[in-house]
Amino acid sequence: MNANQPIRRETRLYLDKTCEVEFIPDVKYGVGGVGYSAERGAARYRDLKLDIYRPRAEPDRPRPALIMAFGGAFHRGSKGAEVFEGENPATPVAEYCREFARRGYVCFSIDYRLMQEAPDPGVTPFLLPGQPQSRDRIDFVRNLLGLPPSTPQMMTDTLEAATDDMSNAVSFVRSRSQALGVDPTRLVIGGFSAGAAIALNSVYAERAPVAAVIALSGRIAAATMQAYLKPNSTAPAALLYFGEHDLPVMLDGVAEMREHLTRVGIANQFVTIPGADHFYLRTAEVRRPDGTITDVETLMAEFLYEKLGLAMPGGAADPAAAAPQSP
Repeated sequence: MNANQPIRRETRLYLDKTCEVEFIPDVKYGVGGVGYSAERGAARYRDLKLDIYRPRAEPDRPRPALIMAFGGAFHRGSKGAEVFEGENPATPVAEYCREFARRGYVCFSIDYRLMQEAPDPGVTPFLLPGQPQSRDRIDFVRNLLGLPPSTPQMMTDTLEAATDDMSNAVSFVRSRSQALGVDPTRLVIGGFSAGAAIALNSVYAERAPVAAVIALSGRIAAATMQAYLKPNSTAPAALLYFGEHDLPVMLDGVAEMREHLTRVGIANQFVTIPGADHFYLRTAEVRRPDGTITDVETLMAEFLYEKLGLAMPGGAADPAAAAPQSP
């Protein structure tokens, strides 16, 4: 071998970015009621849609899948973008979907109902009667949008509806797993901020049948954990990120979440992003459990590689990988 020739290592599907990506927008995964009032129900129903990001190469076996929900205090953002004027940049979940599709996942960025739509909370409540909900961030954003303060019922209805939407997206992907090329035993959900909250509630309160959950600055309420997460739990593993200077509503619950998940037997990894607030990029530096430095996105990929059992026997590359491309 020429001494000046670079050494090529074997590519690792699901860790390395080896796949070209196909984008399929606006796939209907369900409907949701909006214009809701307790007296008359929903005024109408609107389509709920998702965007698909998947490798172009045909696999010889089903692929793991990732369903992500955007953030925006249940008022802003979309399945395609999360750009919030006047605040630090954050990587949109659509970009996470594209990057994980490059790694070999089939990814879905979902739409869900927002508070200003007056969403129908549905008939499968998971919140306890009278369960308090923090609305400080919600009302901060409503003020920016020129809206009056929210009410506890508005918060309850929205959280119930949005969580149902995430759970329905899981059902949609599972029911079409063969056509989508998805391994239903390796399905992961997650999101940023509000999207992370509905992912956590979908997994741990509504029992969405997934293998893991990833929360980017999102939390689950103490009352919800106590009601649904009991000792000796077999619930999915969780990877949770928080900025060092994240919102108080997030940081105030971190220690309690970590203690509860650990106590009931749920595998978990909590990661602090140094110097970050509520908004951060996928390239932000973080520490692995062994103390070495990586970034938010890479740590996600490594966590899922382990928890989903994606390594091939003997460390061989998966033959479903496409030809390597430049990063």
